[in-house]
Amino acid sequence: MKKFYYLLITTGLLLIFAACTPEAPRVRVQNQNQEIVDVALKPPSGSTININDVSAGAQTGFIEVPASNYEVDVNVENVSEDATTFFQAEEDGNYTIIVTNTSPPTVRVN
Repeated sequence: MKKFYYLLITTGLLLIFAACTPEAPRVRVQNQNQEIVDVALKPPSGSTININDVSAGAQTGFIEVPASNYEVDVNVENVSEDATTFFQAEEDGNYTIIVTNTSPPTVRVN
């Protein structure tokens, strides 16, 4: 019986520790604009993350990114002015980058 309780307590502790492991931030793009957009996520150091060719009215799936501050640059097809914003991606966070259907286009992160 002691082995059963030991196994039960050990299993419970493993589940608690596994549930507390932080997950990487996740990002997706929602294009409310009428044109195709390209999005660049630029951290202060390291490689730029590109999410390209997001169709008008489309939303991408989530991708994992490192926790960091990001500059978000959006290039809208057939528009000369880029839209830019900044956000902090934190562990366990899900973020949606929204490209608006305005003139000029704007971008925000929810």
